[in-house]
Amino acid sequence: MSANAMSANVRDLVRELLEAGGGEPIEGGRFLPLVTLESGARVGLDSAATWVFAPEGGGAAQAFAPERGRIFFEVLESKRDDFDASVEAAAKAAGLPPEEVAFSFPAADVVRAVLARGLPSMTRLALSWLRLTEVRALRADIIAVSRDPTMPVPIRDLAERLTVPE
Repeated sequence: MSANAMSANVRDLVRELLEAGGGEPIEGGRFLPLVTLESGARVGLDSAATWVFAPEGGGAAQAFAPERGRIFFEVLESKRDDFDASVEAAAKAAGLPPEEVAFSFPAADVVRAVLARGLPSMTRLALSWLRLTEVRALRADIIAVSRDPTMPVPIRDLAERLTVPE
């Protein structure tokens, strides 16, 4: 199973949980919030087990898609260990397998979207948020940061240290 894949069994469990009235209502259905970010926004799963970002104040929830990864940038402001621990604890409380749910979060796609913006402060945050298991999938993106003359030297150095041989 790839890093972002979730088994059909877990997708079915999420759907059943939400169809039974679990989670919270969002436009177009329900979702299971797993993490509340500092802003009050919530991140969780919808009935298709797609990751959803629900802004504070009831704005329109956004389902994750690689081309919209930067919508989820706020998760990078959380410590990675805290984010993963929150996901795992909420998944376990909901009767879902904690590690599988945590591993399904599209971290590499969110980081890739943030790196594509080319903003030094967010780039540093994104590179620092990565797990070693995600670095290889982002190798080309990280190499591009290490060679970007518009990036401050410390950020290029961090990217260089993260670059792993093929």
